[in-house]
Amino acid sequence: MSGFERQLPLAGQFVTQWTETVGSVEIERRSDGTVWATLSDFSTGASPNLRLYLNEGELVKNTDSAWTTDGGLSYDISTVRASASTQEIEIRGSQHMDEIHSVTIFDYTGPDYLHFGSAPLG
Repeated sequence: MSGFERQLPLAGQFVTQWTETVGSVEIERRSDGTVWATLSDFSTGASPNLRLYLNEGELVKNTDSAWTTDGGLSYDISTVRASASTQEIEIRGSQHMDEIHSVTIFDYTGPDYLHFGSAPLG
């Protein structure tokens, strides 16, 4: 079992980074052994290419008081919808991940590639 899987279940509340992002995330292993993230009461800014990332780094405020992750790898998990009250996303490859401490909703649209919002996990 990976470092990430040993942490489960995990949960957190989104904080705004680039644009208002609200809701919660829960990550759990289901009875069939698969790992899923559930976004609840979720909404964020519009983008043609929103992605959910799992981050090894913890969510911290930098010297400018902006939310950021403090390092480590990030795993691109799946696309997400900007406004859907509940979304379920399977996390494939969880058996190969180190500990995860935050998630980020990432606008994977150039040239800016913005972090719309993140949630610390615990």
